[in-house]
Amino acid sequence: MLVPYSKFSILFIKKICYLRDLYCEAMKRSAWLLLLLSLLTLQCGYRLSGRGRNLPAAARTVAIPEFINETPRYPAGRFVSEAIRKEFLKRSRLRSSADIDGADLLLEGRINTFETSSVAYSARSAADRHEVRITVSVRLIDMKKNELFYEGSGLNFRETYETDAVDFFSQEAAALEKLADKFSGAIVTAILDNF
Repeated sequence: MLVPYSKFSILFIKKICYLRDLYCEAMKRSAWLLLLLSLLTLQCGYRLSGRGRNLPAAARTVAIPEFINETPRYPAGRFVSEAIRKEFLKRSRLRSSADIDGADLLLEGRINTFETSSVAYSARSAADRHEVRITVSVRLIDMKKNELFYEGSGLNFRETYETDAVDFFSQEAAALEKLADKFSGAIVTAILDNF
């Protein structure tokens, strides 16, 4: 037997559906609000490395004199010093100071070894790939407190370069500049993060 819907039953169904829809909408809004709130307050602890957050807070200037070159390759000191100076100033909040005594920090370094060796040869028995190895020691000194802030000794870097000339040394300056640019980032990150 079929029971016809009365006005009351239709109104009752509409009212229940309407209340249920309101409840669902309120729950959706609450869920979105909770998600937004959790995203805004979420701090996972990760940060970008190498931005100088570990440097002394009072430091404003840094002096970076040319590195002492203990190798027979005299251009090495200039290339290494300049690459590290550019990278350090680019990635930290510090300004460069020409005066060592007036600077807040002093970054000094020493190039211990600079070696090249042939690692691959062409069909004509000419070396066409060379490996460059460089060892650097650096110290960052807080000049105001007269204490050592960072020391890294024996930092080794190795890079392989292909050459089109028979003699690597004719292209040594360009290879050394590329090597200095590549490893200066690693040195500066180690200093700024105080590893």
